[in-house]
Amino acid sequence: MNKDTEPRGAPAGEEELLLKENVLERGVVPVWVVCMAACLTAGTLLAAGAVDRRLPEPLPRDAPAQLFSAERAYDHLINLTSIGPRVAGSYENEVLAVRELVSAARSVAAAASPHNLVDYDVFTASGAFSLTFLDGMTNIYRDVQSVVIRIRGAGEASGPGRGSARAPAALLINCHFDTVPDSPGASDDGAGCAVALETARALAAAPRPLRHRVLVLLNGAEENILQASHAFVTSHAWARGARAFINIEACGAGGREVLFQAGPHDPWIVEVYAGAVPHPFASSLAQELFESGLIPADTDFRIFRDFGNMSGVDLAWSSNGYVYHTRLDTADRVPLPALQRTGDNVLALAHGLLSSERLEQETERERQPVFFDVVGVVVVAARATLAASVAVAVLLLTVLALVLSARDAARELYMPARLWLKLVFLMAWRAVLCTAAGVAASAGVALVLHVLGARMSFYAQPALLVPLYALPALAGSWADARLAGGSRRGPAGLLRGWVAWRAWRDALALLTASSLALLGALGLRSAFLPALWTLPALSSLPFRLAAGTSPPPQTAAALHAAGSTLPALQTAYLALNSINMFVPIMGRAGTAFLPADVMMSVVVSSLTLLTFSWMLPLVVAAKRLNVLLYAVLAASCVGALYSLSPLGAPYSETRPQRLMVFHTRRSYTPLGAGDPVSLEDFFWMPELDVNTPHSMDKYIEGVSAARVTAAEECSRWAYCGAPYFLPVLSRVSRGYSMPAPEPPLPRLRVASRLLVADGDPGSRTLQLDLSGTQHAVLVLAPAEGVRVTRCSELNGPPREGPAWGARRTYFVTLHHARDPHTWRLECVLEGRPVAEGWVQVSAAGHAMFGPRRLSDSHSRLLQAAPPHVAVTGWGVDLHILDL
Repeated sequence: MNKDTEPRGAPAGEEELLLKENVLERGVVPVWVVCMAACLTAGTLLAAGAVDRRLPEPLPRDAPAQLFSAERAYDHLINLTSIGPRVAGSYENEVLAVRELVSAARSVAAAASPHNLVDYDVFTASGAFSLTFLDGMTNIYRDVQSVVIRIRGAGEASGPGRGSARAPAALLINCHFDTVPDSPGASDDGAGCAVALETARALAAAPRPLRHRVLVLLNGAEENILQASHAFVTSHAWARGARAFINIEACGAGGREVLFQAGPHDPWIVEVYAGAVPHPFASSLAQELFESGLIPADTDFRIFRDFGNMSGVDLAWSSNGYVYHTRLDTADRVPLPALQRTGDNVLALAHGLLSSERLEQETERERQPVFFDVVGVVVVAARATLAASVAVAVLLLTVLALVLSARDAARELYMPARLWLKLVFLMAWRAVLCTAAGVAASAGVALVLHVLGARMSFYAQPALLVPLYALPALAGSWADARLAGGSRRGPAGLLRGWVAWRAWRDALALLTASSLALLGALGLRSAFLPALWTLPALSSLPFRLAAGTSPPPQTAAALHAAGSTLPALQTAYLALNSINMFVPIMGRAGTAFLPADVMMSVVVSSLTLLTFSWMLPLVVAAKRLNVLLYAVLAASCVGALYSLSPLGAPYSETRPQRLMVFHTRRSYTPLGAGDPVSLEDFFWMPELDVNTPHSMDKYIEGVSAARVTAAEECSRWAYCGAPYFLPVLSRVSRGYSMPAPEPPLPRLRVASRLLVADGDPGSRTLQLDLSGTQHAVLVLAPAEGVRVTRCSELNGPPREGPAWGARRTYFVTLHHARDPHTWRLECVLEGRPVAEGWVQVSAAGHAMFGPRRLSDSHSRLLQAAPPHVAVTGWGVDLHILDL
């Protein structure tokens, strides 16, 4: 007897059931068919990669004036990045960069056609605002500086523009020219400003008057956490007419910019994007991913949305995220074709928005549409009502397909429809278990590599993700499916050959429909992905309706494969772009409850199994699949051995490890003491990835003895007494420190007073005078039972952060873009302290630029880092006082 067939024996409890076939074949699909299907599915990744690499030819400097020229934009980029790092408040940012941008604004005006007028303004502003970014924070800033260019049609008629002839409707295009320390900021965001300037020139050179105004904001304090954009929308007269915006950002250098945020209202903006841009790349799935907080970043989009009451789009490069915020972010790493692509899209989108009468109309307070591009060819955008209708229709068709399949089972297999549906539900559960088995197999490999010390080998060589995590996921999932298919117990014992294929096909349809219903009920616009995955189940529906019966098994399998083409390609397309973005993030996201290797294994295995999910019915019905499984496991073992060898080093000069070192002096003044009782000088390093800091043991003296932040420090001081400049409690609690031979150079002078309010024993006024640095961080931690109810400069309380035990915390940043003057803050504390003392104050002065930034010992330490490390840091003077 052939081992792939067996006599039909009715399982226990099912003796009365008769199937049409007398022999149940266990394997009916040749293994070469499965191999070919796997290769074709893997080919979708290659196709997605080809789409990602397809960029337009850059236009030369002598291109027609109304077109975007990458070479002209690149000239702006070279001029800006040649200044070097441009930290907000530095001479490079406030003088040299502004001078260069003013010159660029004048060149835009000089190139304008007679039909359009161009003027510009260099402005400074002060203000304060709160953000939910990270743990939550409050920003107070003084004299931040920006350049804004205004373009308007000659003899323009005053439009409604939010109802005012004084403020005609305008489109705002935004970028920022400041950078983080040590980075030339070519992609983030010098290239954005280069695109904005060249777009402004092309718009001004148009051979006809612009219908609406254009405002190009070149803002000088975004890295300080969105200060300059806030200054513009809350204080500049031109901002009153801004009706929509295009924000240009980057978390990588080059590639295709993605529209990853839109809204919050005016869905017509996305519709204009869908119809206007020549090179689309957009996804509401990307927006939900970004808004989830999984990506540790924020953009000026938030400011325009929350404080400017505008809707718009957020565009960003994400390729080659290794250079983001490092010394490697240079102009030569920004490809001209990428500039051309982004410029073509921004210019086309700007023309589309400017020509629309809806720019003058009232805000459409409607939910954002579901939107996604189909492999870079066309954008599908559906408003909420239409998207919901399509989802309901797809669900009904899927239910119809399942009902017809159950009917056909009764006709063709002599199997009651009720039993068939029971088997389908059982196979759906087993498909879930198969997926879990695949993810577990992949995570198991990652955990072994982590334990053996081969950590983050995928970082420098992302191709290793395939043998390390993708292949084990397929092997684990398929092996589990084969075991489930080989069961002879219960109703599942009836499933062999094409009968098993049909049951697993219906099970996948059931799971897909359930996912679509769940995501739709949650209001998630990423429901478009399971909607696409209903196509395989619906592929044979026309045949069934026309013929009144199921197609032959081989025909049904061919239709199922054809129906899987688009969803598999779209999933591979999304998967590739997601992985290209997430891999570099693993080098700066810190460490979470899961090691980076395990996190990436979960991401890669989940996306792989989704892309290959359509193959599960073939796998269950295949002959002699063990050969393929052994080959997959062998390839995975080779990848693991490679990672464990010196060839699998996690970093390279072009994909470096990140290291931040803060030279810190920390003084502590306890309650009742007039002077500090402790004074420490040390180097502090936040844990940016799983290898921090001991990958530096053989390069930097003293790192091997660095100690991790002690629990006693975190219980004694708010934010663990760490000198970090962002409110990320999870990161500062896992920092490392080692002694420094000398104090840092910056000095922050702190004077504090706690005054009793007249006649109110439950209130105190905290007065603080801070001077000496242009950047400072203030953390207030009132005693248990006390809260901050108001602070000067804010006209209200600062934003409350995470609890420190039973105490509240408030994280406040202070920035002065000009020569530093004394900050005088008064904060009112109200309540009744449970214990002695009212508040702990932590004040840190950060020298992010200038001659006081690095001491000699700090400079030597940074220079000792090897070429495969992108290192940065500065001096910090930290004072902690209990009052």
